[in-house]
Formats: sequence, structure tokens, C-alpha cells
Amino acid sequence: MGVYIFTPGDLVRYGSATEEQLEVLKEAILSKEDVLIAGSSRSGKTKLVEALTHFIPDGWKIAVVTAYGEFKPFRPNIAVVDTQFDERPLKNRTEEVISRIEKINPNYVVVDTIHTISASDLFDALIDDYAFIVTSLAMTDDIKSEAMHWLGITEGVFRRFDIVVSLKRDFRTGRRSIDRIYRVKDGSLELAL
Repeated sequence: MGVYIFTPGDLVRYGSATEEQLEVLKEAILSKEDVLIAGSSRSGKTKLVEALTHFIPDGWKIAVVTAYGEFKPFRPNIAVVDTQFDERPLKNRTEEVISRIEKINPNYVVVDTIHTISASDLFDALIDDYAFIVTSLAMTDDIKSEAMHWLGITEGVFRRFDIVVSLKRDFRTGRRSIDRIYRVKDGSLELAL
């Protein structure tokens, strides 16, 4: 049996997102806005990313930075840049990933919860050249501080994101869903939906 890849329709069917929420995210992606997805462990970050990549047109290239083969290239326009801890310094691993992304020259870079390279250095090098969809752990409701902490990014890099999606997980039922969608304005989160 293969790995099932979530679609936007699946998110609506299972109550993880509304049609209205997905329309906001679709418009952001087609406008090549930078999207940050934040949530606790097992809140559905990767499944949301899988679904959102369906909105990226077939003619656009997608580079997915992941660790230990956790993201599967389920579309022909997806190139996976896999990274893992090894004996090389963090800086060298990060520079290699940046170089690989530049060779791919994607329309979108997806960064799915990685700690094997410096996300901060990656963003500093590439955020002006490519659109990003990034996932981050968030253990409290202070999404901005959590994302800055877990990604190791500065206030200036955080301000570069256009959309922030907050996920929630109901630990009683196991249900995972989009909690809120924010626009980043002057470094603050303004509720968009």
C-alpha cells in the first residue's frame, strides 16, 4: 500500500479546513506569497503542505527541503532536497542545500520542519529570490515567538512572511484543523480569517 497524499478536498471532507480558508491560501500561493504554517507536534503541518502543493500550477517547479526522506515527490514538478545530520558542520550542510535549491531554480521552496540545517541562513540567502511555504513547531499560542524560536529566525525574516496559518489539534478527539489565518503587517499578526 502506498502513502496517501492529502488533497484540498480531503481537508474539507475531514473538517480540517473550510472552503473559505483554502481559497485564501490558494490565492496567496498563486500570488507567490510567503506562507508560514505553525502548529504543535502532530497538528497536521505536513498534511496541509501536501494539500497546498496541489494549488501550485503544474508548470511551476517546487523544491521541498525535508529531513530523512519524510516528504515524498508525488508530483513530477517536485524536487526533494533531503538533508540529515552528518559529520559536516551545520554551515556546510546549509550551503549545500542552498546550492541545490539554486540549481533547481524553483518557483516555490517548501521547508518542512527541518533542524538539520540553518533555516535562518537558508531564508537570508533565498527569501528575496523564491516564494516559500514553511512549517514550524509552535508549542504556545504566541505563534510569532514560537516560529522565530524554532526556525531560528530574526524579526526581520519573520516580517518577510505574508501569511501565517495557525493549526490546532484537539487532543481528546485527535482532530487536526486550521485554527486561524493571519496576514503579517509590520511584524504583527492581523487576523485574516
